[in-house]
This record gives sequence, structure tokens and C-alpha cells, in this order.
Amino acid sequence: MVTTLIKRHKEFIKLVYVRYRKPILAVYQTLHRFGKSRKCYVCGETFGRFTRYKGGSAFFPEWISMLQMVGSDVDNFGCPYCNSFDRERHLFMYFDNLNLWLQIKNCNVLHFAPEAHLSKRIEREGPAMYIKADLFPANESISKEDATDISFSDNTFDIVIANHVLEHIPDYEKALREIWRVLKPGGTAILQTPFSNVLKNNFEDAGINTPTLRSYFYAQHDHVRVFGKVQLFRSMKKAGFIFRIAHHNDLFRSEEAYYYGVNAFEDLLRLVKPEK
Repeated sequence: MVTTLIKRHKEFIKLVYVRYRKPILAVYQTLHRFGKSRKCYVCGETFGRFTRYKGGSAFFPEWISMLQMVGSDVDNFGCPYCNSFDRERHLFMYFDNLNLWLQIKNCNVLHFAPEAHLSKRIEREGPAMYIKADLFPANESISKEDATDISFSDNTFDIVIANHVLEHIPDYEKALREIWRVLKPGGTAILQTPFSNVLKNNFEDAGINTPTLRSYFYAQHDHVRVFGKVQLFRSMKKAGFIFRIAHHNDLFRSEEAYYYGVNAFEDLLRLVKPEK
């Protein structure tokens, strides 16, 4: 009976959230600004709490938590001031620490699903060519590009960024091959994507084909699988990449993940196309 009551309580909260989402978020963000225990790495504002993604982990299926997912921190997702989300803030931290901004100046950059704050920073660094790309462009500054059929020639880009993109692509191995193809020898791909430390192989099924089913089994309505770490990394190696993974715990103090609202278990998946 207790389980039934908890389930109904969650369903009721979800219904209210969906119906009154905008005013709830406005109040929610205002309340989160009180305090000084957290800081946004992107805008520099301090506050009490980050906003949660879709109510946070308490509203995700229990089995998702059992998979030990490495990826977005849904309980510390958004900055209540600039709306930067955790995986974007994390890239800023990695780029600063590893001086990756220097690789952007006068280079060719292809950026899939470009994040607003990261895009502005990349533009400031003065790349020779900066292509913001998406299968469904949100505005005219973004080019329509299919990651499985990139329109550019071989060996065009010095850097390709696809931050939490592969989990949306049905034929992700073809996308990996395309990214490898358009990278110059010695070029770098930043390919963050959520994966399970429990699963060895990817979990996906053709019958999981509605937003509701995908939300339950894959944790988000537009994800098409849950990656298993072993198979994901094997696919990346098969595409021809060399791993240059940067480990969070090697670069940052233990308290920084909490302070800046990022997932300490999400290392930087930095992949390199070998020199000829």
C-alpha cells in the first residue's frame, strides 16, 4: 500500500509540474539563488542550489540508478542565473584545466548540438572556421548536419565536439566513422555521452519506440539506448580513435564537483585521430 501511495504521489507531482512548468520554474530558480554554497563555473554567480532536471533523480526509474550511469548530474543540473547545465560547465572546467582553448585559435571546429555559452566562448577564441551543427537547427546560425553523413570533406576539422549527442543517434557507429573521417590527422574529438558502468553491452530494443518507453528504459524521451561502457569504448576504438581520456579526479579537488555542480565520475572522453 505504501508503494502504491508513493507512486500516486509522484504521478500527481509530475502532472502538476507538466501543467504549470513555467511559473514553477520561475519560482524554483528564484528560491535556488539564496545562499552561497554553490557556484556556476560559467557565469561566476554564487547561490544555494542548482536546479534539478525534471525533478531530479527521485523521479527517474529505480532501475536507472542501479545502472550506475556516468553522465549528467540531474540533481545539480542548471544554474539559476545563466541556465548553463552541468555537462556544459564541466567542459569549461576541462578546457580551462587542459588549456584546450589554445587548440581552437586559428583552427577548424565542428560543434554538434552547440551549447549557448560554450559556443560564445569558442567564437571568442578566434577559430579559422567554426561550424555549429545540428540535425534540427534551432536558428540560422546553426547548419543542418547529419552526424552519420557529414557534408564536409575528409580531414577538414582540427576539433569536433559532440557533447551528449551519440545517445540520440540510431547508427552511432556510423557517426563515429564520419567524425573520424572529417577530422584531420592528429585532430581531437570531444565525445561525452552517458554510459553505464554496470552494463557491458549496449541496451536497446526496437520495441522501445515511444517517448514514454524511452524515458523509462533509457532515462530520456529522445535517447535511443543506454550505452554499456565496454561496448561504447570498443566502438570508439573500432572507428580508429586513440584514447586520451582526462580523468576528473586527476585534475580537480574532491570538493569542486559539489561546488560547481558537475559529475565527478564523468571523465573527458578526448579521442584523437592518429597521425599518418
